[in-house]
Amino acid sequence: YQRRVHGTLSECLFFFAMADLSHLLGQEKSVAVSFNRRDAILYALGIGCKELPFVYELDPNFAVFPTYPFVLAFKGTDSDVLDFPSPALNATNVVPPLKGTRVLLDGERHLEVVAPLPKEGGDFVLRSKFVGVHAKGKGATVSTVSELCSREGKVFIRMEGSSFLVGAKDFQDLGRNISQPTAMPSRTPDVVEASVTSAEQAHIYRLSGDYNPLHICPDTAKMGGFKEPILHGLCTLGFAARAVLKCYGANDPQRFKAIHVRFTAPVIPGETLLTEMWQEGARVLFNVKSKERGVVVANNGYVVLQDARSRL
Repeated sequence: YQRRVHGTLSECLFFFAMADLSHLLGQEKSVAVSFNRRDAILYALGIGCKELPFVYELDPNFAVFPTYPFVLAFKGTDSDVLDFPSPALNATNVVPPLKGTRVLLDGERHLEVVAPLPKEGGDFVLRSKFVGVHAKGKGATVSTVSELCSREGKVFIRMEGSSFLVGAKDFQDLGRNISQPTAMPSRTPDVVEASVTSAEQAHIYRLSGDYNPLHICPDTAKMGGFKEPILHGLCTLGFAARAVLKCYGANDPQRFKAIHVRFTAPVIPGETLLTEMWQEGARVLFNVKSKERGVVVANNGYVVLQDARSRL
């Protein structure tokens, strides 16, 4: 530190023990990523899509489901099964090491469509930055931002993420915090969409690149404190996005502009997800519940749609 510190000896020792992360703020890491039509279809199946424009390459309206870019950070350019964490995930890991961290949990995710992805796929670059860290409960929230770009620099997708580092300590709040509350209406939901996940949902979803054994191996799940393997949080996000696009966007991916969600509880594959929705102008606010357990598994959610209107 290049500043003078005043106070008691204990206060001074505490100050100097705090991790200085300012030199990491804004530093960028990038990795090559790619996908093809098969990858897009496999992802769509992983989030439960049955609509032909997302699962049949010869459909005249074939398109990449808008939330697909989330998995590219795991997949990179590979088509085979991968270790976890994958090479691409390691290459773009901008979450700083914090003292005391026991486990990292996915907190919130945000995605904005800047330009539609080409339906035939292609080669891209994923650029990621660490933008902030803030104390929360018995740990820290770490905020990151990413952009999916062409090799020439054209931005297609902007993404933000917030991770919760359980047990993290000895750091100072720094930079941005992307975790922001979304006020939900007090009225009953305008629309509720029920989506059944299969017992093998995580088995399919993982083939898009996230091979964390927590989602398939019973022993790993028990080591993580779960009775059985759980569904990927980003798979739950995909189910919610599908529900909103179906109910308010006529399943037209061109109308999908952005999504934000906070993960609050795990989903067990085979459960029915209830996506509760409230339309507020171009925004469709949503929560997701497990029908079987009555537990909110995702909240603070919204999707921004062009010309949003309910099909009901």
